[in-house]
Amino acid sequence: MPKSSLDQYLLPFRGRMAAVAAAMLLVTAMAAGAQENSAANELFNYPDTVLNGIVSAQFSKPMDECRKLCEARSGCQGFDHSQKDECRLFASVGAGRVSVGSTAATRSLLSNYADPTNPPLAARLAKLKETDTDGHELFDLSKEAFKRGDRGVGMQAINLAMQRGNQGAKLEMAKWYDPRTFAPDRVDAIDSNKAARSYFELALEGNAQANSLLSSLCLDASDAGSSHSNAYENFLRTTYCEGSISP
Repeated sequence: MPKSSLDQYLLPFRGRMAAVAAAMLLVTAMAAGAQENSAANELFNYPDTVLNGIVSAQFSKPMDECRKLCEARSGCQGFDHSQKDECRLFASVGAGRVSVGSTAATRSLLSNYADPTNPPLAARLAKLKETDTDGHELFDLSKEAFKRGDRGVGMQAINLAMQRGNQGAKLEMAKWYDPRTFAPDRVDAIDSNKAARSYFELALEGNAQANSLLSSLCLDASDAGSSHSNAYENFLRTTYCEGSISP
């Protein structure tokens, strides 16, 4: 086919591919923007507190509506709400002071004041590194971090929880690698051996759920018609499915 004819043939195709690429970039940018907006809209909660600063609006509103108004306005740096349903939105926040019965929330942490009831994830992780010996709170933090889109804190927290012997954290991560429950937003690739090894070790510790998952994984791996058969190509069946823990 002459080059000019080939170019005429490929031109529409190239146009469609460019449009698809542009659409994918737009979706990626929108997703990133949504995460940034979510983080920017987060307010730190201070019970029994009123704020000092520049008030941009003041009206009578229930607590939930007051909060939503502040969250929806990028220029709102915080709000406080009294027991009489008085809502104040702040263009800037200088400080907070104790006022029993009132509630305040701010986009930035208050200086020289008590911690909010929902401190930043990274701050909570730093504290739990020192205090959570069995990994239970770290595991809970990891779930919250992933839910809020913070993969960094989520991975650190769940790994620390596992290091401290938390079975729930170890079982959760094993499921991420399991071809039947693979979590591509958490781990890079399916790994049947990692999943099976964790199930096997937990089963030896008496974890009934892990024992059940290992049994079903071995059955699935032995089924030539399994929809996950490609994931079992290098699966060490005789290692984990016949009772030996040695790789």
